[in-house]
Amino acid sequence: MKTVQDYMNDPRILTDPGLMAAPEELREIHAIRLKQYDETAGMSAAEKSAYYRQKAAVLFAGTGTAPEIVNYAGQGKLKQGLL
Repeated sequence: MKTVQDYMNDPRILTDPGLMAAPEELREIHAIRLKQYDETAGMSAAEKSAYYRQKAAVLFAGTGTAPEIVNYAGQGKLKQGLL
């Protein structure tokens, strides 16, 4: 699996004069978007949903937190929940 740094050296970024003139942070954001696009290309909506839920679960597990879910039926009170 390619890393963000691999995408920073991707021809789609290196041959774009606008991106090469942009600050490094913008090129990095573009590299992250290219990585996500390449990883999810050809996935169905359900597969993409599962992919992003799994990525979010890894993020929350890594930070030791849990997502806050709004329950609109319960007057919008926040509660801890699963993605």
